[in-house]
Parts: sequence; C-alpha cells; structure tokens
Amino acid sequence: MVQTRKQAREATPDSAAASDNSTPSPSPRKSKSKSKAKLIEEEDQVSFGVIDFLRIVLGVVVFSCALSYFIIGDSYVWGQDKFFRKQWNGVRRVFVKPIYMDEATLRLYNGTDETLPIYLSINCTIYDVTEGRAKYGPGGGYSFFAGRDASRAYITGDFKNDLTWDVSGIDEDRVKRALGHWANFFKNHEIYTFVGYLIKDPNNAKKKEPIEGAKDTENKRDEL
Repeated sequence: MVQTRKQAREATPDSAAASDNSTPSPSPRKSKSKSKAKLIEEEDQVSFGVIDFLRIVLGVVVFSCALSYFIIGDSYVWGQDKFFRKQWNGVRRVFVKPIYMDEATLRLYNGTDETLPIYLSINCTIYDVTEGRAKYGPGGGYSFFAGRDASRAYITGDFKNDLTWDVSGIDEDRVKRALGHWANFFKNHEIYTFVGYLIKDPNNAKKKEPIEGAKDTENKRDEL
C-alpha cells in the first residue's frame, strides 16, 4: 500500500503536466474578435482626435471673424474682402459648369428686368456684373455694355457705333493689347463673376475700320 501511494505521488507531476497540456487554447475566432474590437477602438480614438482638431480650427475662425467685425465694423476678414472674393471667383470658375448663351438670350440680361442678373460679354466670355448695377443697369454710365458683347468698343473707345464683338479690320497687336487688358480685368475682378460663353451669330458681324483717332480705353479701367 505504501508502494502504491509512492507511485501515486510520483505520477502526480506527470499527470499535472498532462492536465496542463490538455487545457484548451483560445479559439482563433475569439482572437479575431478581440483584434477587430481593438482596431475599432483605435479608429474611434483617431476619429475623435480629428474631430477635436476641426472644432478648434472652426472656433479660431469664428473668433477671428467676430473680432474683425468688432474692430473694423464692416468686414469679417480684416478688410481683405476683395482678396477673398477674388480667390473664391477663381475656385468657382474651375468647378462651376459654364453656360453657353446666344446673343438673343444675352440681351435679356441687360438690367431692364430686375428679376434677372446683369450680364455682359467681352471676347465672347460672359460675366455677371449685377454687383455693379449702378454702372451697368438702366441709366448707368456703362449700361450700353450690358446684355451684349461690345469687344470692339473696348478697343476703339467708340461706345455708340462699335458695340459689337466683331473686331475685324483692327490691327492684331492692338486687339491683343487693349482687348486682352479688359478681358483680364473682368477675369480677375473680385466682384464680377464668370458665367459662360457667348455663341456668336455671324450675321450680326459689323465689319468696318476703327474710327480714326479713337481714344485709348485702357486708362478708364478703374471706372468699370
């Protein structure tokens, strides 16, 4: 009997080892579940950090705008309204789909109908000049530009007889210089915005030589 107990004691370590080896290992499915849960937790932490950052940025922007308006009184961007409008117009031109308009349709946008914006075209590119209604609307000093393409008049300075897009008969260098000058003026303007393009009607061409002694219109840039 003593021998039997001794054998039992000697067998105990081996039995324990066998028992340890027989302990079931974690299921691969459970391991995957834990890994997935940990990954989701990490993603939530990252997302939370990004949201916090955006909140801080938004708070700074709002505070800056409020402070600017409090100090300056009429600007939320520290007096840089024209600069930001110009940048916005550039971005808008890239993403906004241009409108293609014939001459008859363009004439409807001459300012006589106050429910419609005021458009003008230069070098067959249409711009919205509604913000300049005092100048381009009925009775304004430049109302003759509204609702049409008067590219020739921008070159010759004849705002009575040359209100047409047809620039034939004018020296090419003069066309590039004068018309390019005004085209860039409207393209880069901080208030007037790009609309689209004019579809020319060849039947409306008025081919003639420029008036002798026509005044240079480049010097009147700021007035427009």
